[in-house]
Amino acid sequence: MTKAAAASAREYVLGLELPEAGPSLEGVRGIGAGGEVKFTEEAQAVVVGGQIAEFTEAVPPALREAISDGMLLAQLAANKASAQSGDIFRWYDKYVEVLQNIGWQLHDFDFRQQQIDNQDLNVHEAIVPVITAMLGPHIAAASIVMSVLQGLKDMDRSRPWITLFDRESQHAEGAKFQVAYVDVDAGGEPQIALLCFGIRAQRTITQVLFFKFSADKAEVKKAEGKLGVSLARLNAAKEALSARVAPFVADFVKNVDI
Repeated sequence: MTKAAAASAREYVLGLELPEAGPSLEGVRGIGAGGEVKFTEEAQAVVVGGQIAEFTEAVPPALREAISDGMLLAQLAANKASAQSGDIFRWYDKYVEVLQNIGWQLHDFDFRQQQIDNQDLNVHEAIVPVITAMLGPHIAAASIVMSVLQGLKDMDRSRPWITLFDRESQHAEGAKFQVAYVDVDAGGEPQIALLCFGIRAQRTITQVLFFKFSADKAEVKKAEGKLGVSLARLNAAKEALSARVAPFVADFVKNVDI
């Protein structure tokens, strides 16, 4: 990686337009209504805005924080850029642009129609086979996110992470959310299996994970892809990433509890 590329990533991050931070945010990292989010060395799942991110044991805590910061920055910038638009997929245009400009390589990422055969399913039930297909049966069987989704119907819907995820998934004409499985390759370089959903409807969808497709004439699209970034590129941008999202982390990052 060249010095110019590192400088460019930092300048891009520092120059992004973001929404105003809420009045309750004091810039304290990791502390919010749901408690302090501490990145550990164990397998772990967190909600970052409208994204559920699962980290394997191979991803060090410091790396988890930098990756989460990038995910949050992409969402915040997309919120700002699409504030006046009801188009879910314009939101994703900015989301992807930010990830690419901070160093993530993403290829063949196109939204395609997702056929939902059983219209009586809730969203969290309908996406289980999609995630299984993306991760493969072996990884999916041990996945925290899969365990959470499969047990969601018995959970209290007012849990802080569910409330946050629902709030940040809402869109003027439907809903959007992402699921990410974060690991490292043999050289320790971060890699993400990313699944993105857009649900286009005639209204804002609340409690998206419990939304029944039969309840509305909803068009569902998904995109999936593999992302990778060099440690050098991510490390070069991590201080700028941390500085930009610090006022938001308390309200936008929470542990997923089972």
